Amino acid sequence: MLSNLLKQLNFTDNEAKVYLTLFDLGPSKATKIIDSIGLHRNLVYTSLEKLEKRHLVIKVLVKGIAEFSVSDPQILLEELDQQKELAKQAVEELTKKQDHETRDIQIFEGLEGIKRARNRILTLPSDSDFYVLGATKLTSFPELEAFWRKFHKERELKGINQKMLYDFSDDSNIKEQMEWRNNLPRTEAKQLPFRIDTPFWFDFAEDLINVGFIGKSPLTISIKSETLAKGLRQYFNFFWNQKITTTIGYEAVKTAFNNIVDELKPGEEYKVFGTLGEGYPKDLSDYFDKFHNNRIKKGVVVKMLCYQEAYNSIAKRFREQGDPEGKISHLKRYINAPLIPMQINMYNNKVFFIVYEEEPIVIHFDRPSIHDGFNNYFNNIWDQEFYSTSDPEVLQELWLEAIESKEMRFIGARGYFMDQYPELFKAIEEKAKKTKDIKWQIVVDKETQGHKITKFPWSHVKYTQKVVKNPNAVWLFGNKVLIINWSENKPYVMISENKHLKQTYENYFEELWKL
Repeated sequence: MLSNLLKQLNFTDNEAKVYLTLFDLGPSKATKIIDSIGLHRNLVYTSLEKLEKRHLVIKVLVKGIAEFSVSDPQILLEELDQQKELAKQAVEELTKKQDHETRDIQIFEGLEGIKRARNRILTLPSDSDFYVLGATKLTSFPELEAFWRKFHKERELKGINQKMLYDFSDDSNIKEQMEWRNNLPRTEAKQLPFRIDTPFWFDFAEDLINVGFIGKSPLTISIKSETLAKGLRQYFNFFWNQKITTTIGYEAVKTAFNNIVDELKPGEEYKVFGTLGEGYPKDLSDYFDKFHNNRIKKGVVVKMLCYQEAYNSIAKRFREQGDPEGKISHLKRYINAPLIPMQINMYNNKVFFIVYEEEPIVIHFDRPSIHDGFNNYFNNIWDQEFYSTSDPEVLQELWLEAIESKEMRFIGARGYFMDQYPELFKAIEEKAKKTKDIKWQIVVDKETQGHKITKFPWSHVKYTQKVVKNPNAVWLFGNKVLIINWSENKPYVMISENKHLKQTYENYFEELWKL
């Protein structure tokens, strides 16, 4: 009950959970809140930031680490007082602006009423502009279809232009209706830039407005008012000219991706930046399996820069959905990026962001300049041949990737990783045991003889004649070269996909192996 009350006071679900958890825990660090509440760390930090801005949570630094605690709940009452004062000011200003013009208002009932109200549009002068805002599938029942066709024919003969904004919908009937309208002379149709199903619509031109209500007993209110028509026209044009749109929900995510496959031809590509890979609800995860299966069958190419944590699950999806060799499914890690629940997608001069919250938000940009900016940024990272990390978990993921390539070569590998991070190495060893025909060739100094890394059945070792402690180790697998230096038990790794450098180290390894 308390959580529901907070939601009515402008708290999101996550903010309510974090706020109430702080009451239970008392002053706490963010990690303690995350462990207690079970939400993703980014969602917890976002909620804390918003609560702090509302002065509901206090942040103090204790030995350089942020600690959070709740402030006096009376602040909620102060917020309401402030909103009430703002509302008073708004009412005063709006009252001053009220227009007291005389209006001609008529009410039409039933389907015949809809026809009579719409026919008033046909009295407009030639070359007038007629607008429909919120056209809906509810107006497409058979009793009206013949009338609409007759109306549009007469409108065209009279030279009246029409623009229509339909409710945003995945419904195939809506898309058919839009396609039919767009093929008519003097007619253009688009969808509203947000998802909403309304049981009413507005149509207007010059000084005439019709408001239609659909139901068992349809009702149309017809108003003559130049001021109202002018205001609706401005509202209509705002959405008509909108180049940035926002949709919400999992269906919006599916629609955005379906558009990619629908619009792109075989051999054309789209790009993805910052993919999560897992953690979606099951129905969305199943959807992405189906999406990539359809994409691969059609031959649409993807270049995907994913977060390190998502690499294996996405690579598995590509294999299982029909592209095991990665011919049209190209995947690279974005190693130095922090994991955030956001993804950027680019194709056909369009960009859309997905923010994965409890209810996903999809932000569409239909602007070539924005596409070009993100595309150039993507290409710079994609074409990068050298990158670095000091994260042992990234090194673990690279080793797991190496196992999939079957053959791995080491120069100067002394087992530091398995010594320093035995828990991380367990996953590597388990995967190696389950993988057939793997082979690790190791060239190392004699001092390493007897170490665990030399004793695996798949390890083939040659020892250099002299004990020379090279300050770095080199790993060779797939198309990668890893040069690893250890300092104070921490790895510093340079990763390269440069073909020339890889071949140079391969040649160097062959010479050492022959000795």
